[in-house]
Amino acid sequence: MPESAGPERRREVERVLERLSRAVDAVGEQVEGMLRGAAGNAEPDGGFEERLGALEDENRQLRETLVRAKRKAERLRTRLALVEDEV
Repeated sequence: MPESAGPERRREVERVLERLSRAVDAVGEQVEGMLRGAAGNAEPDGGFEERLGALEDENRQLRETLVRAKRKAERLRTRLALVEDEV
């Protein structure tokens, strides 16, 4: 079996993607915590709430991008394994 499709390589990629996922979660939580802590300093016109909403949307999009990246990485690993088997 090609090295790229081996179980150890797959586990390594999965560990890296999991660490990336945890890092995205942690950053999102930190940003949300900082913004909520600064809520007392927000302008009365609702600018803070709009910004928080925009950041939450961006965080959601980043999470969705991470899910798509994981799926694409899996497809690429599968395709690479097939190509290497043919060679």
